Amino acid sequence: GLANNRLSARSLSGKTPQEVSDILFGSSAQSGQYNEGLTEDYYLGRESSEGFYRRVRGALRLDMSFEQFDTAWGDIFTLNEEIARFIRRADEAGYLQGVLSSTNPIHWKYMDRLARVEELLGKSKVICTYHPDAGFKKPSSELFQTAVRRLGVPKGDVVYVDDVEGYTDAALRFGFGASIHVDHAHQDYQRRCIERLQEL
Repeated sequence: GLANNRLSARSLSGKTPQEVSDILFGSSAQSGQYNEGLTEDYYLGRESSEGFYRRVRGALRLDMSFEQFDTAWGDIFTLNEEIARFIRRADEAGYLQGVLSSTNPIHWKYMDRLARVEELLGKSKVICTYHPDAGFKKPSSELFQTAVRRLGVPKGDVVYVDDVEGYTDAALRFGFGASIHVDHAHQDYQRRCIERLQEL
């Protein structure tokens, strides 16, 4: 992705974008889970952004400051306007929504700048794996339980949406009322997701 290319370009040891990905995410980049390699402790809240930067800088021999790394690593997102509009409409209609994200503080900072989710839904409705009361990766039942507790709803009332099919399957096993797998292989995945949500 974009971040791998940026970090590769500033690697004094000449790491290719694929080598950067392998070091940061192990084999989990292929599955879209991004929870192996150097990133795992950071995503689970076990180290600071600065500590993560120092480890990545050492592993890749990066020639960049923390501020440059913050931008290269974090400023990679674009807003999905169609989904953002749906979230706003659902909020206006009174549906309780939450975010359960396998992410890290730098990525969440940039995502929230674009979508302003915390402002719309409320900070307590955003559950990230790095939060102190989380600390587990998807699809652990402990993480799902944290989401249920934060949202204050019975788990059977939850509709879980994710682009990793293993996570949506696990959500059903946990006891969520329904789950939707967002399959990026389909060009119209946004419409399919929204239509399924509207059906439910």
